[in-house]
Amino acid sequence: MVKLNRKLLSKLNSDTIRFQNNIINRLKLYVFAKSAIGYYCKDQKNKLVGYNFKDFKKKFEMVDFKRGKEIKSIHYKEIINVGNDFVENELADSIFVLNMSAFEHWLLTILKIKLLETPRDSFYHSDRKIDISIIVEVNDLCELRERVVDDYLLKFNYSNMRDKLKTFLKNFKINQSKITRNSIENINENSFCRNIIVHNQKKVNMIYINNCGKFARFKDGDIIKISEDILFEQGDNLLRFMQDFRKNVKL
Repeated sequence: MVKLNRKLLSKLNSDTIRFQNNIINRLKLYVFAKSAIGYYCKDQKNKLVGYNFKDFKKKFEMVDFKRGKEIKSIHYKEIINVGNDFVENELADSIFVLNMSAFEHWLLTILKIKLLETPRDSFYHSDRKIDISIIVEVNDLCELRERVVDDYLLKFNYSNMRDKLKTFLKNFKINQSKITRNSIENINENSFCRNIIVHNQKKVNMIYINNCGKFARFKDGDIIKISEDILFEQGDNLLRFMQDFRKNVKL
């Protein structure tokens, strides 16, 4: 493992904790939303009073919608069905996607901090070439260093998650054996799952199958359903990797 100075280590640790809390808080929101909808609807069941939709239409610009039949209320059975469907589909999907994005943001943030602080360790033996246009555009070495790092991270971001994680660990000289077993493959599957949700209308294709191998949880043609178990399993995968990182980065 690579040894870092105390100030840099503190920065890496505090930023990692911040991103971990972001992931945890979204999972808390999921649990709260599910409980709150159920609690509200049970409370309204006794009073037989639905939500008041007064002025609901005024929030919309669509003229035809405003001219339609006025919505006065909605029965608790309908709202609990709508609410549960939202939590189990849109909210679960959104949190799954956002937590994957937060994890990727963490990777880039931590790696950039390290590369800027210890460029000699990272690039001294590198065969990377610097575009002459960058040298012409910058005003000093600090700006040049940042441009080189940004260029490196741009290329890093286009690789698949498995390769990203291996490169990340290599930069910190952390052996993969120090990381929770199957973490890299599980997070790689989570990443391709996210891509299917965002870019392929949740329908699994062979890109997912081929890249996830035996860690694929869905079959070709399946429509991805992010259950509560999958959502929290993803959270556990991401948080464990981040925690393993914190344990293995030393002074």
